Amino acid sequence: MKKILVLFIISVFCYGWIANASIFSSEVVYKEVEVNSNDTLWDIAAKEVDNTTDIRKYIYDIQKINHIEHDTPLVPGQIIKVPVSYK
Repeated sequence: MKKILVLFIISVFCYGWIANASIFSSEVVYKEVEVNSNDTLWDIAAKEVDNTTDIRKYIYDIQKINHIEHDTPLVPGQIIKVPVSYK
């Protein structure tokens, strides 16, 4: 009976470790985009996402990644990071 209990505890521990490892492996990858004249975050985001992604959340994430305030204008030649593997 003790062996079964020990095996059960070990299997639960191993399963939890494997589940945690899979959660942390979903790392976001970024690419750098150069801002062109008259570009907005909406323009840049629209080129990167499809219609299944909430573009507003994507723009918010770009702002957060690049420390861009809400009303800060983009500057031509500026390089910003955008998420590539985005969910």
